[in-house]
Amino acid sequence: MKSSLLLLLVFLLWGPAGRAQAIPGDEVPPLTFVALQQLYPEARQVKWKRTQGWYQASYTQNQTQHLVRFDANGDVQATGDNIPIEALPEPVRYTLTNHFPSRKFCQANKVVNTHTEVITYEIATCESYLSRTVTLTPNGQKAPRTHRW
Repeated sequence: MKSSLLLLLVFLLWGPAGRAQAIPGDEVPPLTFVALQQLYPEARQVKWKRTQGWYQASYTQNQTQHLVRFDANGDVQATGDNIPIEALPEPVRYTLTNHFPSRKFCQANKVVNTHTEVITYEIATCESYLSRTVTLTPNGQKAPRTHRW
């Protein structure tokens, strides 16, 4: 039982980590760049990154932080909203507290897959020495990741 818990902890610690790479807007495919402008014309302070094989735009609209993930053709794959850590579902907060007791989390997003409507929560650590993103389902379990690279 102990070895299973240890294995789960290691898997949760390293497996769901986000490996996003910030990119300038001129490296975003034209169809994707234009799609953001057409779908979210009020988007401000846009920051692009390449994550999980998608192009992700993080932006401010109406004084709220949002994100949208596109494929290279400009099709929306997921949308998300920044939420307070305290607003995460109880099972998600339980997992963070019990599986990552020494980590400090400072940012959370509720992300919705536009094709399946599956909700996940992406919670980022804010330690300066190591930035990680933990992705969990609403019941606090590790969310499966699909890599398209």
